[in-house]
Amino acid sequence: MPDSGRGLSAVRAPFFDDQNGLPELPDAGWCPLEPTGPAPSLRMDLARTIETEIIPRLMLAHRGPGAVREPLPVAVPMVITDGDVADFAEMIVRKPLSAARAHLDGLRDRGLTAEALITSMLSATARHLGVLWEQDRCTFVDVTVGLSRLQQLLRVYGPAFEISPAPEVERGRVLLAVVPGEQHTFGLAVVEEFFRRAGWHVQSEFLPSKPILLEHVRTEWFDLVGLSASGEVAAANVAAVVKAVRACALNKKLHIMLGGNLFVADPALAVSLGADFGARDAAEAVNRVDWMLETKKMPC
Repeated sequence: MPDSGRGLSAVRAPFFDDQNGLPELPDAGWCPLEPTGPAPSLRMDLARTIETEIIPRLMLAHRGPGAVREPLPVAVPMVITDGDVADFAEMIVRKPLSAARAHLDGLRDRGLTAEALITSMLSATARHLGVLWEQDRCTFVDVTVGLSRLQQLLRVYGPAFEISPAPEVERGRVLLAVVPGEQHTFGLAVVEEFFRRAGWHVQSEFLPSKPILLEHVRTEWFDLVGLSASGEVAAANVAAVVKAVRACALNKKLHIMLGGNLFVADPALAVSLGADFGARDAAEAVNRVDWMLETKKMPC
């Protein structure tokens, strides 16, 4: 079987200057309203290279030792607004990485939980950059910088999220993967953090081919398979993948969930595509699985 890369390890050599930022970026209008960047065909090739080569390697590198920070008690939970996300997106693109870390550490000291930091800041910022890219409002360099730094920040703050609270029992084995043909992988990395924290043994395949995905479920026991779809693959093709996974799964009672941008507005769409349920985000995915498992334990 081709090596998925999970076993690879490497020492990160920063591609960008974490201390000095990116002085070559313009001083204003980092997300201009006018289209910018290479020609459409070249833009697609460059975007695919970032998503399929650079970003997965960042996710598969050793997780950095994140400092565990206990939030101070606060009377009112912090609320992260769309404006906060937009400002942070500009920060990670135009400022040194140390500035982004200082900003997040400040939010943690003010009471922002590790869970909220990952979902309300890191994941939301990735989605925001994706929207700007689709609207031609940011450049290839902007997206490259933003996504790579989000991966670095996830490696820093992920360990603090995983260890609190410690799971009482191991839940089971879950395989997480993007639907073959999809390219967006950051959301899957966030889901992985949530399931590890909840006590699941997680195996991730960020960019599997369909044969590799089916070989995993055919030869290995999984209690749950989570597939991510952002909308690059047609719904009918997602349904075909779900059907194939069920047909060849070693566990004939395998549960399948679908998540990603395709299901944010309508999680129920997942059921119509053959999955057991859909989830808008990582926290909802874990909660839905917990509810499903508890329901199975209830006497008839």
